[in-house]
Amino acid sequence: MALNQNQINGATLSTSPERPLHYTYLKGFRVEQCALFLQHKCTNHKPYTCFDWHFQNQRRRRPVRRRDGTFNYSPDTYCTKYDEPTGMCPDKDDCPFLHKTAGDTERRYHLRYYKTSMCVYETDPRGYCSKNGKHCAFAHGPQDLRNPIFDVRELQTLENGNSSGELSDPSGLLSTSAGSASLDRERNALLEDPRWNDTAYVLANYKTELCTRPPRFCRQGYACPQYHNGKDRRRSPRIFKYRSTPCPNTKQGDEWVDPSKCEQGDQCPFCHSRTEQQFHPEIFKSTKCKDIQDTGYCPRNAFCAFAHNDEEIVATRDIDLENIDMKTSRPMKEMLDTWTNLIL
Repeated sequence: MALNQNQINGATLSTSPERPLHYTYLKGFRVEQCALFLQHKCTNHKPYTCFDWHFQNQRRRRPVRRRDGTFNYSPDTYCTKYDEPTGMCPDKDDCPFLHKTAGDTERRYHLRYYKTSMCVYETDPRGYCSKNGKHCAFAHGPQDLRNPIFDVRELQTLENGNSSGELSDPSGLLSTSAGSASLDRERNALLEDPRWNDTAYVLANYKTELCTRPPRFCRQGYACPQYHNGKDRRRSPRIFKYRSTPCPNTKQGDEWVDPSKCEQGDQCPFCHSRTEQQFHPEIFKSTKCKDIQDTGYCPRNAFCAFAHNDEEIVATRDIDLENIDMKTSRPMKEMLDTWTNLIL
């Protein structure tokens, strides 16, 4: 995520404490094992929504910025010795690298990244993220944002405007940060692709192709218009003629499960995910965006499946997916530019 000068100044000069809820998550989320789980009494095990960890590979180390200004472990560079299935590392808690825990919690809830960017998913009536639930690591509204805390070496690089990679870093802890400029250029190139300025193109292609970036290196996260895994994938409605009705094998109650649960696969005539349903031609932008109504702001903007005004509701009803005109379908350049400025 590219940082503006206000964020850098905030990280450099701010002496105000974290908000109580933010502090609770930064300090304690998945740090301790659940005592009730050990007694087989935890009611938040299935689905797993417990604040504490149940199995070793869910355990997260508490991130600390030491007196010398460095982190106890990198927020970017993953440990090559960490065993994801068992959650074990030969260097244990002294390992200076990021452990790929279940849910990638060490990175998402790190002092460097937690709540420093807006979530692209809407808030449900309970006030929870519709995708990540009540523990979402992304901000839901400007009031939920926090300034990132930097490792002193990264902060020095940002303040000096040094992108040459000359910073002394024998441990390799900042290797990912050193390459952030090229990753940001790659993201900008994608957002400037004129095809994504077209409503019909978004409807036909959003999340239908695999992201070409190396695993863990896509800095757009949930905002990426390509999919990163099977759960994130959406079948193109131009190719697969499925209905807007949820598949009974992949939606159980209010929860969407892995699409692989459906034996019919891509040939299933029903929706396999929330994204497939929300971006289905029969539903796409047929209702108003709750975030726009509540706060006047939507972090998803151009890639929002809900209408931001009455004109969008009318315009999307006229889209013909079989005959998409990439040059003249309803443009969303102004909306996309606004969204781009917010995340960069």
